[in-house]
Order: sequence, then C-alpha cells, then structure tokens
Amino acid sequence: MIHEITPDIYYPEYRNIKSANLDTALVYSGKSAILVLKDNEGYRLPTIGEIKEIKSIEKDSETYNDYYLFSISENKYFLVELQDAVNDKITYIKTLDENPRDEELYMNKYVYMSIHRFRELNPVVMVFAGATGYHIRNWKETVKYCGKCGSITKPSDTERAFVCTGCGHTAYPQVAPAVIVAVINKDKILLVRNLKRPKNVRLELVSGYVEVGESFEHAVHREVMEEVGLKIKDIWFYKDQPWGISGAHMIGYVAYVDGDDTIVKQDDEIIEAKWYTRDEVPEYRNRLSVGSEMILKFKTGEIK
Repeated sequence: MIHEITPDIYYPEYRNIKSANLDTALVYSGKSAILVLKDNEGYRLPTIGEIKEIKSIEKDSETYNDYYLFSISENKYFLVELQDAVNDKITYIKTLDENPRDEELYMNKYVYMSIHRFRELNPVVMVFAGATGYHIRNWKETVKYCGKCGSITKPSDTERAFVCTGCGHTAYPQVAPAVIVAVINKDKILLVRNLKRPKNVRLELVSGYVEVGESFEHAVHREVMEEVGLKIKDIWFYKDQPWGISGAHMIGYVAYVDGDDTIVKQDDEIIEAKWYTRDEVPEYRNRLSVGSEMILKFKTGEIK
C-alpha cells in the first residue's frame, strides 16, 4: 500500500532546518496539483537545487520559500511555494493518458500533475512522499490565521505546529479517522459508486468518516446501514493506512451480511450498489489503497 515503503524508513518528526540543494522539493498548486520533472526515465520529484533554477530566471522577486516536512531514509523533503507568476507558466495534466509535448514543459522539464494521476506513478516511495506532503500542505493552508482570534500565525521552532502571534493558540496537524469495509455475502462482495466522486472513479467499498465520540466498529455498522441498508456481523480488522490525499487515516475492516442481503442504497450519496462475484470484480491497476487491496484479495480468494 501507499505507506509500505520498505526498505525505506519514514521519519515524521519535525526539524527546524533549512534545505540544501540535494534535498527533495514538494511543490503544489491549486487544489490538487503537484510539480514533477520529466526526464528520459519518466517523471520524478525535483530537488531544491533544480527549483533554484526557476528562481534564478525570476529576477524581480523572491521565487520560493521552504518548510521542512519529513525525511525518508537519508532524503529530506521540503514544502516549496512558487509565486503565481511562475505557476501560470507551467502546464497542468490531469488524466493518466495525458502527456505533455516537449514544447509544453516549462524550462523543458516541469509540469504540474493531478495528485490522482501522480498516485499511478512509480516508485511507491515517491507517491507516498507526494501524498504525505500534500496532507501537510493542505493543513498549513488552513492555519495561516488563528482559529480563535484571527491573528496571523507563525511556524513553531520546536514542533509541527503553528502558533498564533496574538493569543498564543497552537494549531497542530489534523488527521481525520475513517473506516472502510469489505462486506461479504457468501461468494460475493459489495461494491458501490459514490454520487459525490468523479464519474471515472472505479467501484469501491463502503466507507465514511468516524463521528465524534464513536468507536471504529460502531462507525462500520453505521456507515453500512446508512449507505446500503444492511446489517453486518463478525467484523474483523484488516489493516490501516495513512491517506494523505484526503487527509484521512483509513481503518480497514471485513464484515459479513447478517440476515437479509437486500440492498437499500442511500440515494443522496450512493448512485450504484451491487453484489459482485470474484469473477465479476474488475481488475485494479495497483494496491496503493487499503480498499483496493481488500477488493483484490477477495477476488483472488485470500479474503473469504
């Protein structure tokens, strides 16, 4: 899955340090675009030194600043913000099949890529870094001003947090716990299509965020009843994973239908819900998400 990067090791601890030329730069634009560099071997993340090439051609003003994110093995990653004047020159590609022509690459190298297209790249450690940095970047965007008094905040020197310059309130990164469940009915699995998701998103499992004061298992029962009107039993924990693309932490479960298997879908959220045999389950390109992995393991008979 996306966080399974062995033999690499993820070090999430915050460090108050500045970047060096060989460190990796994570640059985002808009709601869901990440900057990648195209070379003869495909796409990769740029280094700080390569980002300074962009800075050197912008003579009138400072082009970027950086913020330490995390380390993976010996590699340090920094969040870098480019000015809008630079971002406007860089092409944005959205779909898996879309590739820029050479003349569309900014400085013959750079392109912005949808974070959902980026997740289809290799190696997985690069995708994990991009998704995790995206989570921190999105949180950082929400704490520029204090949620209590509205004053400007500044980064803490000692921990991953932003501190209000007015009242001193400290804001820490937010992780939203969510459950995802493979509901099994003898030799079939329940797959759904969410109304709020893009039309090209493949079939998926029932999932939802955990409410305040709710246990994970209670959330599993509630989400399945709300979305498809089914009672379930014999719930067991499968695996969990961070999912920085949505700022969530996914808790995966397997459960079995308890009694009537008639599906009653929640029309304002679920556009399609159906039982699929192992042969009918579609192929998935990768196992980056815990949901995709559970679906594939049902298809191969590893989950029964």
